Amino acid sequence: MSDSSDSQNEMHRRVEWLKPSDRVIVAELAEYGGWMKPSSLALNISYTRRHIARRCQVLAKHGLLERHDETAGYRVTEHGHQFLQDKLNEDDL
Repeated sequence: MSDSSDSQNEMHRRVEWLKPSDRVIVAELAEYGGWMKPSSLALNISYTRRHIARRCQVLAKHGLLERHDETAGYRVTEHGHQFLQDKLNEDDL
């Protein structure tokens, strides 16, 4: 693994609100490519619906996800895609 990858994988240690599960959640939503509810995400990744719902709220607050008010679904923002591509540093978050 490169130093850059190590650095990004450890970003949750440098950004107070970021959790290790957040990258998994954003990546799953990016792979899906559309709106998805936390309950659907929980079928595909190894976190509970409740944990995913809480983390999606935080990720939306920080601009990595967008929330669809009518369906309570989420999708990845451009900022979220940049996060997955390791184009953001802790100051950007």
